[in-house]
Amino acid sequence: MSKYNPAKIEPKWQKIWRESGIYKDYSRKNKFYALDMFPYPSGAGLHVGHPKGYIATDVVSRFKMLKGYSVLHPMGWDAFGLPAENYAIQNKIHPEAAVKENIKTFKKQLGLFGFTYDWDREINTADPEYYKWTQWIFLKMFEKGLAYESDEPINWCPSCKTGLALEDLENGLCERCGTQVVQKKMRQWVLKMTEYADRLLEDLDKPSFAKASAGEEELDWEKSIMDQQKNWIGRSEGATIKFEIKLVPKTKSSERFLRLSLGKDWLEVFTTRLDTIFGCTYCVVGPEHPIIEKLKDKIKNYEEVEKYIIKAQNKTELERTDLQKDKTGVELQGVKAINPFNNEELPLYVADYVLGHYGTGAVMAVPAHDERDFEFAKKYKLPIKQVIAPDLDSYKKTIKTLEALKKLRQEARKEGIEFWLLGGLAGAFHAGIIYREHDDLDIIVKDEEQYQKIGGFLLGLGYKKIREKKVSEKLTNTIYRNDEGMEIDIGPYINQWDLKDKDFETDLKRLNESEALVLSKIFQIHLKEILRKNRIEEKDRIDLEYLKGKVFIEDGFLVNSGKYSGHPSAEAREKMTEWLEKKKIGGKKVNYKMRDWVFSRQRYWGEPIPIIHCEKCGTVGVPEKNLPVELPKVEKYEPTETGEGPLAGIKKWVDVKCPKCGGPGKRETNTMPQWAGSSWYHLRYIDPKNDKELVGKEKEKKWMPVDLYVGGAEHATRHLLYARFWHKFLYDIGSVSTKEPFEKLVHVGLIQGEDGRKMSKRWGNVINPDDVISEFGADSIRLYEMFMGPFTQNIAWSTKGVVGMRRFLEKVYRLKSKIQNPNIKTNPKSKIQNYKLDTVLHKTIKKVTEDIENFRFNTAISAMMILVNEMEKEEKISSTSYELLILLLSPFAPHIAEELWEKLGNKKSIFLEKWPEYDPKLIRDEQISLVIQINGKVRDQVEVAAGVKEEEVKKLALAQDKIVKYIDGKNIRKIIFVPDRLINFVI
Repeated sequence: MSKYNPAKIEPKWQKIWRESGIYKDYSRKNKFYALDMFPYPSGAGLHVGHPKGYIATDVVSRFKMLKGYSVLHPMGWDAFGLPAENYAIQNKIHPEAAVKENIKTFKKQLGLFGFTYDWDREINTADPEYYKWTQWIFLKMFEKGLAYESDEPINWCPSCKTGLALEDLENGLCERCGTQVVQKKMRQWVLKMTEYADRLLEDLDKPSFAKASAGEEELDWEKSIMDQQKNWIGRSEGATIKFEIKLVPKTKSSERFLRLSLGKDWLEVFTTRLDTIFGCTYCVVGPEHPIIEKLKDKIKNYEEVEKYIIKAQNKTELERTDLQKDKTGVELQGVKAINPFNNEELPLYVADYVLGHYGTGAVMAVPAHDERDFEFAKKYKLPIKQVIAPDLDSYKKTIKTLEALKKLRQEARKEGIEFWLLGGLAGAFHAGIIYREHDDLDIIVKDEEQYQKIGGFLLGLGYKKIREKKVSEKLTNTIYRNDEGMEIDIGPYINQWDLKDKDFETDLKRLNESEALVLSKIFQIHLKEILRKNRIEEKDRIDLEYLKGKVFIEDGFLVNSGKYSGHPSAEAREKMTEWLEKKKIGGKKVNYKMRDWVFSRQRYWGEPIPIIHCEKCGTVGVPEKNLPVELPKVEKYEPTETGEGPLAGIKKWVDVKCPKCGGPGKRETNTMPQWAGSSWYHLRYIDPKNDKELVGKEKEKKWMPVDLYVGGAEHATRHLLYARFWHKFLYDIGSVSTKEPFEKLVHVGLIQGEDGRKMSKRWGNVINPDDVISEFGADSIRLYEMFMGPFTQNIAWSTKGVVGMRRFLEKVYRLKSKIQNPNIKTNPKSKIQNYKLDTVLHKTIKKVTEDIENFRFNTAISAMMILVNEMEKEEKISSTSYELLILLLSPFAPHIAEELWEKLGNKKSIFLEKWPEYDPKLIRDEQISLVIQINGKVRDQVEVAAGVKEEEVKKLALAQDKIVKYIDGKNIRKIIFVPDRLINFVI
């Protein structure tokens, strides 16, 4: 028998498949659309990590062909954009020429794998016949008001010299080159993606593919990808509030002038926790906020503020929002914000932890109920006011307890202790009971180096600290500041006391040890009864977290919040929102973390935006009959230093007539981003030659949605969101029949270098698939990449693993020599050894079928390896068994499967056969352990042949010694028999 020679076999079958058009049979009733995230053709070509996803879709495509489906499995090129242009600039070659050359390399490399691509459907996003329809979609969005011009600051990459969308950044750096992005004000085109935010969010859970037969379906996406999209969209319900801006006059004489010369300025903030507004002690704006520029002449320390803003621009977004980082900011001196709910004047700060693109770019800071605000307030010694209590009942109970303590005043005076001391202890008692131990009366606080007990509890303000005058506030002040700098309004706890009593001003030195001992006797008498009557339990203590220097961020009940005190958070938010709307200074608002899509690039290599600027008519769309607006041929295509795109310098191309009035006009010189062409390419594959419409309606209805989409998880919040947005828009204008483009989505885990790092020229660990195929064959690398581990996990490459796959294929090839007369089929009853082999074979059929459907390719291959090992043990195997093995292997290793299929005398391609079905009788275990029960309790178990009948089991069970002692002399009233599981005797 000849040896396995992939170098000869694989080119042979690739040529036959190509010439026969076997992958172009779309006549079958059921359809399956498999889609790969198409590559951008870089000059580096493919490395062994790139084909992993392509191999997976090819395995599934071949499997579906064998299951009787018409399979659409196309491939094309994401040819426009920064990657291709940067490569061209570095290699001093025109982008168009570079892309064409790179596509040739990619196509040749992909061809070596024997993929099921229908190359008649090949697309290229840089082809004018393709981007004609990209421009058409843009014009439709422009007509619907979804494409608009803006001149707000954008993310600018100084290296790539272009504006970037938020999604193009990684931790504040340009995703392509790693350069720190800065904010730059520039005219640009923007797509109103936020208009679709709710639908993009809701349809992740309840999409509708609008198919008559399909009904309501769910997306079969990995949860991690959906979670990333939900978090990126970042929908939050809350309210906007307008804080009036007050300018602090430099002198009294200028106050009247300020009132007369200035109108009202407002600072609008967005919050999801309007219920905490009475705890707002300062406001913050991001460095990008326009109010800073507007009021710069009124800000007394503007030079300091400006320096801070410049410094903030050099930080990444991750650095700015990191919860662990030190919070920094600068007060805008001379400017105050007025809280509309209580008219308090609040300091206004600029701080980089507030982002200009999120919400309104300004926040109301509530340090008692927000971690970031708390850290900032501690650092800058700003007030911290509690306005949410976790439990209203315990709050009230504490008030009752403190009221009860007033009764101690009379007892104290009888012993010669002044009233002021007990007044002071109201706050002390509150702090003290928080640290109470569960030993009835003893409440212990560690006071620096020692524990001190005074009459069943330690003074919460600190006995030692009072003696040393460490409490600076007079006791008439209802604000208590703990060691962390947090201020707690203890007014609700002591406001029943007579705070006007002059004794409060007595020198704190009067608290001496003898007085404290007398006091302890009083508390020993009264404290237990007070606690008992008010049922004060440890779990009821309020303010525990606050006094320990922590923050309470949950909903609760409002306290210290005027007329809203006592209301639960949700109810208070609603009432407060109604008040804002009535006063016309705010109201309900839904906010999104996601921003509108910045759609302009100040580069050459991209789709021209089909807009003409006319002084008379404004922005005018290019008429559809004049599409495509082709990218002009140029010699100089490098980005300019001014920020304008290179097209701006081509006067002949720029100067045109306005299509509306016929007057002079100028073409738009910004180009579209790389993501434009990839947002709808899944549709063009369906009807790639159509020059009348984007996609034919009947063809679109037949093939959509995409049944399987495979690609990198890094596109979860860019390409996948953009494609869903465009597809929904096309659904709205009647161009497509489904609301969602991709029904099943699977992300591909990276293949790393053998050193465990990402494959990169920088690390010198890149492996060219051409070299691996040349040495081991395409089927070996296909099998290895599917076998190396769970598909979605990142795994390091191992050449030894490819060697192992080559040896496995050689085993399969050699098995042909064991085939007996091909006309003799396997008879399970003829020999026990054949029965065993067929059992393994049919279990393997079941396993491989289920594993392919569930992307468990590694375990499918493992099952086939076990089967091959079993076959090797046999002297002879039937042709039928061998054919079934080859069919199972064919999606993974198609070349060797076709070759062996032909050698077995078959005239048609193996991929025109039917996928094997397993025999349910043959997948049952030969021996099973059957449980014997008496009255439902397990008393024994016995080994029996699978499928044994009830009568045989009954006889066998009743003969067991352990059962005899339970049954002997008893009447069996009923027998319950579950085949291959148990028999239960009811006595």
